[in-house]
Amino acid sequence: MNEYTALGLMSGSSLDGVDLTFCHFFEEGQSWHYHIEVAETIAYNEVWKQFLMESLHVSAEELPARDVKFGNYLGKLINDFLKRHNLKPDLIALHGHTLFHQPKQGFSFQLGSGQAIAIKTGIETISDFRNKDILLGGQGAPLVPIGDTQLFADYDFCLNIGGIANISFDVNGIRKALDVCPANQLLNHLSELMGEPYDKGGKMS
Repeated sequence: MNEYTALGLMSGSSLDGVDLTFCHFFEEGQSWHYHIEVAETIAYNEVWKQFLMESLHVSAEELPARDVKFGNYLGKLINDFLKRHNLKPDLIALHGHTLFHQPKQGFSFQLGSGQAIAIKTGIETISDFRNKDILLGGQGAPLVPIGDTQLFADYDFCLNIGGIANISFDVNGIRKALDVCPANQLLNHLSELMGEPYDKGGKMS
């Protein structure tokens, strides 16, 4: 049986924090399955929120330095997470934090050096998920439908509610996907107006 464990990291446009998820993936028959073993969200403090927002406007010289700095920060979070839960993944999958997404110009850039993480953790790290698709003529987004295809093929529709909501669905054997509307970006902003960083458990909604 083909199987592996992976630690996935995601930092979304809602700026609420870093999501870390340790998953076990295994193949049975002709399909892949998964089990989430441990998951945490580590909230950004104001310093890191400001760091990420300011990174949109820094010089070409400073941007690579910030890429490494954020990668080292993520590497520390990973090491602490793995030690806390006594885990050892086969690989790390890093999305990073999107600063620029311009498929018409042929690129997408996510902050967070995968090499820095690989060195800091000693674990094989996969990153830069979007640019190959863009260079092949795609949009490089949304990413979630790739997982939808492999893990949730029996569902007619899959809706992902992140900073921006996206949906995927099957059309004659081809998976189609598109962004729909602002989601947690807007919801978090409204929650902050009510004195909370986000709508925990959807209670205010």
